[in-house]
Amino acid sequence: MDVNKLVRMANQIAANLDDGKNPQRAIDGTVDHLKRFWTPAMRRQIVEHYRQGSNGEEVIELSFIAAQAVARLAEEQQQATA
Repeated sequence: MDVNKLVRMANQIAANLDDGKNPQRAIDGTVDHLKRFWTPAMRRQIVEHYRQGSNGEEVIELSFIAAQAVARLAEEQQQATA
């Protein structure tokens, strides 16, 4: 899947869950949504994008909440393979 589409979707999920009062709750909710509704391939692809950065490609940036959620997924993936 196109990484820009994944980033856009993650940003939308994060924005919908962010009430501006409790960023940690928005991050937790975004992680939960990504785990429950995204395929493992989608999660792997966005984590890979997060780890590598844009590499000079024109890609949409992850919002703060979405980036924190993807960072947690990356950490969990790393722990699962360790």
